Amino acid sequence: MSKLFHRKALAILTASVVVAAGAMFAVPANAAKVTISYWTHVNGPTNDFEKKLIAEFEAKNPNIKVNYLPVEWGQLPTKLKTSIAGGGGPDLFNFFGSYASELINKKYVSPVDFKAFGLKNGKADLLKNFLPAVVNGFSAGNTVYGIPHEVSNHVFWINTDQFKAAGLDPEKDYPKTYEDVVSVGKKLQAITSNGPQEAITLPQYNAIREVLTLQMMARQAGGSLFSKDGKKAQLDSAPVIKALQMWGDLVNLHKLNKPSLGPTASNYPEDLFGAGTAAMNNTGGPWVVQVLKDTYPNTKYKVIQQPTFSDGKQVGGTLYGFGLFVPTTSKHKTEAWKFASFLLSKGQQYFDETGVWLGDNATFKSAQTKKFANWSEFSKNFAAGEFLPPIVQYSQLIEVVQRAIQRVVLENKSASESLKTAQNEAVPLMKS
Repeated sequence: MSKLFHRKALAILTASVVVAAGAMFAVPANAAKVTISYWTHVNGPTNDFEKKLIAEFEAKNPNIKVNYLPVEWGQLPTKLKTSIAGGGGPDLFNFFGSYASELINKKYVSPVDFKAFGLKNGKADLLKNFLPAVVNGFSAGNTVYGIPHEVSNHVFWINTDQFKAAGLDPEKDYPKTYEDVVSVGKKLQAITSNGPQEAITLPQYNAIREVLTLQMMARQAGGSLFSKDGKKAQLDSAPVIKALQMWGDLVNLHKLNKPSLGPTASNYPEDLFGAGTAAMNNTGGPWVVQVLKDTYPNTKYKVIQQPTFSDGKQVGGTLYGFGLFVPTTSKHKTEAWKFASFLLSKGQQYFDETGVWLGDNATFKSAQTKKFANWSEFSKNFAAGEFLPPIVQYSQLIEVVQRAIQRVVLENKSASESLKTAQNEAVPLMKS
């Protein structure tokens, strides 16, 4: 403030106004403090960042305390649904968007309180801030049940030092087709000194990632695991068989992937890639940049588009997202949505500090985001990607698909045989 205003009379007046305002808006000393619980999935950089946001939120809202619980990705669905079904659970949770249809169908979640976000026109205003596909992924008809909180994709990653050690130019010799993955992979595995233990790490023991990957490969072959409306399983169709057989061949025929190395339930593909165990990785979006920076700072890499079949389509990775939901069992819905609104207001900070995009248009189009490492490749992949169709029995169906993948990858069964079994398992679920 200018020194011209530092006059005694004004100072006294200002002090009086401040005291009056404080009396009007301060939280009464005897006001009851509300404690809300917030559950999310484990992601080191994001979890550390959200702890800072929680401290900021609590400082601005001294009558609200937030208990924070990150849960391992594979354990969260069961823990969450079991808790809500028993009348408990958190007040706010971050959850994978493909589960939304199931949660809504079971009446486990409450409609979004648009007032908490300052959205006077409800869904219409939300659509101004997010892509329709993102908003619709958390909706049932015109009712929105979740607020987008992370949208990502799967790009392809190559270790540039290991490519060079194999006599490959990472700027020119990166794989464009699965045939290239095979030829390049064999050269990478032939490195005699400090080479990778496997050419490529593939998702394993993580049904969500496995389904996202197989869906991408099926789209490359011209098909999809499920119909667009999510009401029909197409697991034994020719494109899906082609996709899964290629996955199995990379492991069992070409020996480019070793399932014994992982990943496991708590060890992810980006860890195997970051540690140099694998020279290529076909999963992970912008958020992996921060993981590599924090945990594997010496790993040099290049981000490229997903390789496809020689006669296949060039598509983006299957898009996926997480949303913020308030369960019907919460006793503090107002406070929970208020906290959700606060988190959503930090879109650019989330992206800058963790690589997590909340799905908002403002961050996606900002000048700051365009400076993000490899953003041109990430944005190109986003533009060519699609979400999974809405599937009510999602949690059961992804286990059906996972078992089909495991039979091919771990037991060396044929894709056609395995997917025929999967289709027979899926059909009754689609009707229930």
